[in-house]
Amino acid sequence: MIHELKCEPRSAKGSRQVSKLRAEGKIPAVVYGEGKPGTMIAIDGRTFEKLLHSGDRVLTLKLAAGDQQAQIKDVQWDPFGEVMLHVDFAALKAGQKIEVFVTLQVKGTPKGQVDGGVLNVNLHEVAVKCDPTAIPEKFVVDVSELALDDAFHAGDLKLPEGVTLVTNPKEVIAACHLPRKEEVAAPAAEGALEPEVLMEKKEEGEAGAAEGAAPAKGAAPAKGAAPAKGAAPAKAEGKDAKK
Repeated sequence: MIHELKCEPRSAKGSRQVSKLRAEGKIPAVVYGEGKPGTMIAIDGRTFEKLLHSGDRVLTLKLAAGDQQAQIKDVQWDPFGEVMLHVDFAALKAGQKIEVFVTLQVKGTPKGQVDGGVLNVNLHEVAVKCDPTAIPEKFVVDVSELALDDAFHAGDLKLPEGVTLVTNPKEVIAACHLPRKEEVAAPAAEGALEPEVLMEKKEEGEAGAAEGAAPAKGAAPAKGAAPAKGAAPAKAEGKDAKK
């Protein structure tokens, strides 16, 4: 059943007029027709939101020029997803089929669960093409016959007459598989060598070289250090020098 939605003509485009509409509980909207300019309308916010949440995707718009079946094409919300800002409708011709998404309801316990299998659900809706008056409410997917490593594909759905599948029929809706085992990394062997720290080795080598290095030419050796091979002993200072 296609529900009706009362609409009011709207000519104002400015932000002030749009804000005034929203303050009155109305939502600005546009109805687009093939090869025709869009018709600006205003709709009741509460009524439309109830229809939207109930799953309606096609409505009969009560326009000034007469009734018009239209598909809900786009709904704009505020950044927080709480306030509806604008709605776009696409006018439909008599007998025109439309593409819509239909919810999937998975039921049953797979046979493979007895063998340790786990049910994985990959799709929650599928796209179909049908008459606006024959949109399925949902598709029930019975997985009770799935054995281990079996899968239920989109092509396995039983569709009503006049409804064609748009989603790839090879798409997996649900499957029963053994749970994957996580690989645990092996602990390091006891007594394993730690990686060499190059900076520490380099600093130790530099320190050793500094300790054992001969003093520069003409420089006195460090206090307590032996004179370099072949070098004359340093002259005594003070009273020892006079002796």
